[in-house]
Amino acid sequence: MQRSLRARFYIGLLKLSILCLVGVVIIELMGLDLGRFIYIEIVFNAFLAVMSYEITCLGALSGDGEIFHGFYVATVFIRVLLSLTVFTLFFIFADADKHEKLAFILSFFFYYFAYTIFEIVCLYPKLQGKSGNE
Repeated sequence: MQRSLRARFYIGLLKLSILCLVGVVIIELMGLDLGRFIYIEIVFNAFLAVMSYEITCLGALSGDGEIFHGFYVATVFIRVLLSLTVFTLFFIFADADKHEKLAFILSFFFYYFAYTIFEIVCLYPKLQGKSGNE
């Protein structure tokens, strides 16, 4: 069962990423500029989702609620730390105008929340399975 949940996560992640990429291409074909870094944002947030899911699954395998919460809080901390690092690097090193900075901020948060919600939805069945066993 665990393999099927993991497989569903990765298939769903691929579908979400393709959907995001198709949305970006459609918006760009309409003539709107989303900035140079939009594709990097999608890849970065997909990486964060994979990293968070795998670390949280390690905590869920322990069967102990306190250990799981520790792993989950650790992934949240890592996500925030890496996101702040990306923001800082973007604003220090990117030669971008005001429009591109605004587009970066809005699209980054959109993808951040989309991938986070996706990750939570994928973790929910795993958590239900743990609570059903106790």
